[in-house]
Amino acid sequence: MKVIGITGTIGAGKNVIKQFLLRRYDCYHVTLSDVIRGELERKKPGFNRQTLQDMGNELRQKYGLGILAKMAIEYLPRDKELIIVDGIRNPGEVEFLRKKFGNDFILIAVDAPQRKRFEHLQQRGDQKDPKTWEEFVAVDERDKGKGEPEYGQQVAKCLKLADVKLINDGSIEQLEQKVADFMKNIL
Repeated sequence: MKVIGITGTIGAGKNVIKQFLLRRYDCYHVTLSDVIRGELERKKPGFNRQTLQDMGNELRQKYGLGILAKMAIEYLPRDKELIIVDGIRNPGEVEFLRKKFGNDFILIAVDAPQRKRFEHLQQRGDQKDPKTWEEFVAVDERDKGKGEPEYGQQVAKCLKLADVKLINDGSIEQLEQKVADFMKNIL
């Protein structure tokens, strides 16, 4: 069993990669923000991206940098060829997964030019996505780690820890082909 971690900048294509893997392989998946959503739904209904980020930071500060990864994978069955852990945003989560799964853990990072990522978000039309360029830049900088504590959002550091970095500067089909090519080598 392999464990594929997915990290990347906002709007770069993390969900495209996850959906491609789910269609192609017999696997389970978990998104780290789902762990946070579960906590928030009990405490504060009606939350947004900033609330999710703040709660994630709070949990990492209180319980350790790898807590979201630990909570996410604790109850997953191990009877599939692949587990996908999506939404990795702190190096502590990467460290936990590397210790837990050793060489069976592979971290995929996806990035794209900033303007292209903003366009992706505009096309996606999700209510929680930033609507203006200025909002997008602020959210993007925070997500990458600007002004964040060690236990905060640190996507830029996660990108550097990746086993493979995919640049999404073309079509969805081109990104999926990059993933397919990479997966041939690891399975």
